[in-house]
Amino acid sequence: MKSKVAIITSGYLPVPPAKGGAVENLVQILANENELKDEIDLTIFSVFDSKAKSESKNFKNSNYIFFKIPKLIQFVDLIIYYIFKNLFRRKNSGSYRYIVQRLYFIDKVSKNIHNYDYDKLIIENHPTLLSVLRTRKNFIKYSGKYYYHAHNEINNEFGNGKFLINVKQFICVSQFIADSISKKLKITNKKKFTILKNKVDERKFRNITEKQKITFKEKYHIPNGYTLFTFSGRLNPEKGIKKLLLAYKQAKLERSKLIIAGSYFFGSNLKSDFENELATISKDMAQDIIFTGNIDYDEMPCLYAISDVIVLPSIWNDPAPLTVIESITSGKPLITTYSGGIPEYVTENDAIILPIDRSLVANLRVAMQQISNNPKLIFDLTENAKKASRTWTKASFYNDFVSIIFNSEKRD
Repeated sequence: MKSKVAIITSGYLPVPPAKGGAVENLVQILANENELKDEIDLTIFSVFDSKAKSESKNFKNSNYIFFKIPKLIQFVDLIIYYIFKNLFRRKNSGSYRYIVQRLYFIDKVSKNIHNYDYDKLIIENHPTLLSVLRTRKNFIKYSGKYYYHAHNEINNEFGNGKFLINVKQFICVSQFIADSISKKLKITNKKKFTILKNKVDERKFRNITEKQKITFKEKYHIPNGYTLFTFSGRLNPEKGIKKLLLAYKQAKLERSKLIIAGSYFFGSNLKSDFENELATISKDMAQDIIFTGNIDYDEMPCLYAISDVIVLPSIWNDPAPLTVIESITSGKPLITTYSGGIPEYVTENDAIILPIDRSLVANLRVAMQQISNNPKLIFDLTENAKKASRTWTKASFYNDFVSIIFNSEKRD
């Protein structure tokens, strides 16, 4: 009999990832591969989304359980967000956007895992989700059966320190994250941690037709005959987008365009003060910058395919950004930083990696000037990226995941 594995997702973005989301797309890779290999009895808990639910009906080997968020809760969350954004002027106001919704989601999941028996629980990335163990004696029921899939550092335990300490295994996206959590929680047993490197669907990012490229360029009004530098990600300060804009402004590159694909909070209509600041910086070079807004994840392979260089100048401890993985998988030259877990995914053979210091803007400018005038450098980085990512497949991601959760007992 197959093992019953339940994955508890974020509580604010749906799976299948109809509204994007890095973690949500990784969960969906597991579902896609399980559809082919059928090695586990997979259940995925998600907030309701009509498009996501429609897509979920195509899966026979995964059971998607959706929880619809009442409109009253959505309204309360909007008020909370408004207060923190406009009255308290919190810079990270986006983190207050789905507080009540997540609590509602946690309660619904808690009831389900109490009423049904799962062999293993996978908690995706946020300590608050461990609250599903707090009530209905779920902590006792799932003792030694729950895992924490860590995509980020843990800065706040949200009262769930007890549950974190007793996690069966921390599945970490990089050694950087494993070391950070070990230090934060004072866990000295290294067997508690294992590394599962992120992957993307390699076929989607390597098989783009000319017709698809043309259609994509027409949709987003991207002209031909220019060197295209691309930034993809949330428009948050820590992603280094402001530094990139300042560097691009200084670089004064001939016949180039800078594509900025992303928004403050995925597919929502939220607009941040920081985005307004970016617009001000870009005002006098508007003819050279293309703001696409949020791009549907299904279109992301086309974005990489039409780009010449990807730039991700993260200025925080970025654990394992999908933009880096997508770039290398697409065989694209990359300019990035020595940030968090990034050096675990790329080397100086397939990327230009810059230190995070006071000279970052100047170094970004030099890197863009250097790569735009050096076809051989672009060729070398491209070929090395292709070689490095040969084994970066969704099948390997699934196989490693299954191996980790079924071999964890041997590490005790």
